[in-house]
Amino acid sequence: MPPAAARGAAGPGVDAEGRTVIDPTQNVLDLVEAAIKRQDDLREAESRHVREIIGLQSDHAQQMRQSEAARIDAIRAVDVGAVQRAAEVSQQQAGTLAAQVALSAEAVRVALAAAMEPIQKDIADLRRAQYEAQGVKSNVGDTRQNTASWIAIAVLVVLVVGLILTVISRSGGG
Repeated sequence: MPPAAARGAAGPGVDAEGRTVIDPTQNVLDLVEAAIKRQDDLREAESRHVREIIGLQSDHAQQMRQSEAARIDAIRAVDVGAVQRAAEVSQQQAGTLAAQVALSAEAVRVALAAAMEPIQKDIADLRRAQYEAQGVKSNVGDTRQNTASWIAIAVLVVLVVGLILTVISRSGGG
């Protein structure tokens, strides 16, 4: 029989250095397939791991938002309580101040009345003295008027008597 090359059959393969290449056995093919499957499994595990991390981050972000909202609500509640307390204190202070103002006003009114009483009494005394002085002046004026009236009447009487005497003496003496 002729050699394999002569028959047209291919001979053993050679590598770049001319050494004969050994065909892989089923064991090698199984190892390659196992390695590929392992890489696929690792990629799938990594993908699951990334999704799990993303889910944990999302859950954590949600919890942080809820915690922050609760913290802000607590701060608001404290602020509202402080505002209410400040309003109560302010209202109480306003009531106390109103009572103090009323007491102060009454005290000032009493003090002013006490201070004004002697002044008003003095004014009343001055008015009385002024009226009395005007009354005396009025009486003096009335007396003067009366005296002037009597003098005028007396002069008139003297003139009338003188006129009558003159008329009588002219009519009777002649």
